Amino acid sequence: MFSMITSSSHKRLAHVVLAEDDPTTARLVEVALQRAGVLHDLRIVGDGDAAIAALERPSAPTDLLLLDLYMPGKNGFEVLAHVKGQEHLRRIPVVVFSSSETPEDVNRAYDLHANAYVFKNPSFHDMCRSVDVTLQFWLHTAIIPHL
Repeated sequence: MFSMITSSSHKRLAHVVLAEDDPTTARLVEVALQRAGVLHDLRIVGDGDAAIAALERPSAPTDLLLLDLYMPGKNGFEVLAHVKGQEHLRRIPVVVFSSSETPEDVNRAYDLHANAYVFKNPSFHDMCRSVDVTLQFWLHTAIIPHL
């Protein structure tokens, strides 16, 4: 399957919002977080409007947004533009998870200040590895801003 994140230095609760309308991908991220041993609060939302609502809740801070581009309601580009356009949200790291590899989508996401763009590979093994590496970096290696 995929390797477990082994660092145990991360003791703070990680608040993660996953904006994803595909239940299989959502479950994969959920399992990856559990296997990683990351103390986490994962909020899964299935559309862009719900993503913005989850991010705007002052009682629920967000340390990392994992964002699908093509979902119902506001799409990922609109969510990304909202997040990066709001002073109180713009420091939230946003990792785009998309099945699109088109240069237009990649460039547009980075133009809107995405922090990373990760391809949702159709291979289950490769997808697991991408999720694992992404979580390892953002929740164990990178120092994320305190909001």
